[in-house]
Amino acid sequence: MATVPSITVTFIQQAGTLIARSERGIATLIIRDDTNQDFDIKKYTSAAELTADEALYSEDNYLQIQDMLSFSPYFGYVVRIDSDGTLADALAILEKNVKTGWIGVANGTSEDQIALVSWIKAKEQRQIYYRAVCYKANAPDNKQIVNFFNEKVTFNDDRGEKTGDFYVASLIGILASLNIKSSSTNYLCNNLMYVTELEDSSTAVNDGKFVLVNDDVDEVRILSGCTSLTTTNGSTLTEDMMYIETVEAMNMISDDIRRTFKETYLGKYKNNLDNQMLFIAGVNAYFKTLAAVGTDVLDREYDNVCTVDIENQRNAWLGTGKAEAADWDDAKVRKMTFKRSLFLLADIKVLGSMENLSFIVNMA
Repeated sequence: MATVPSITVTFIQQAGTLIARSERGIATLIIRDDTNQDFDIKKYTSAAELTADEALYSEDNYLQIQDMLSFSPYFGYVVRIDSDGTLADALAILEKNVKTGWIGVANGTSEDQIALVSWIKAKEQRQIYYRAVCYKANAPDNKQIVNFFNEKVTFNDDRGEKTGDFYVASLIGILASLNIKSSSTNYLCNNLMYVTELEDSSTAVNDGKFVLVNDDVDEVRILSGCTSLTTTNGSTLTEDMMYIETVEAMNMISDDIRRTFKETYLGKYKNNLDNQMLFIAGVNAYFKTLAAVGTDVLDREYDNVCTVDIENQRNAWLGTGKAEAADWDDAKVRKMTFKRSLFLLADIKVLGSMENLSFIVNMA
């Protein structure tokens, strides 16, 4: 029977080996605002660009949009719905206009958090990778979702102390601006002077909660750049995926490879070994760029390689009743491309940022 072309890149992580994704930089803040109902989405490239639109927003919303843009994401989007609008309304607007990036809801309700978590998870199932900063969501347990938990924050401007949900806009700006370049762990939140800390911040991080802590006088930092993932299985969900920068890299590579295959190869080349090797060579060249000095997404001391997945290609033939495939050597399996499918695998290592130090000093 005819089938829809499958563009699936599956990442399996084995014993410390990571796998990866493409650079982002987009932040989208969803607001409820009746100040001006003549638009539903705005795109900004800088905080300065926002100034001309100040009259479009309520004071609270304007300041939160300004917070998001002050951390210089590549793009900042504002999705506006009426005060009685649903999050589903906002997400429908977002999906038509923004294809990836970080999402947050300004002063979102608990129902908003539930809806956003559900939407992010549904998209992930379809290999469409949005990320979200939620506020006190109920155990989302998902690597694409950050679950912010501080009760109150104190801004270093006239706003003073606010409830924690006022900082969601800043966090999506921060995380979008960091992309895959560095971890958000220990990041200085320079628009805050104080936070109400959790009773046990370390335990909260272990529970998949994203928390801020007070550092020096008038300094607030991110304790750990963690996702809300807490459930692991040792292969497709690992401890490394509890960190935002790892998931950013995973999403990036998946997106880049799928997009390149779709735009350059899908339906345009016959499925023979020569053409498969062209695609594999392109992927391996891509891996090298990610391991280059100054990029440092992948570890250049590791053999980051893509190749034909011999085991799955053999099993595909066996599944059609071709019993002799069990006796083929690897070279024969590689040559015997399977119908319209490519079976590939990659073994790569994503670099994490320095966070833990063990330093033993022996005194004579």
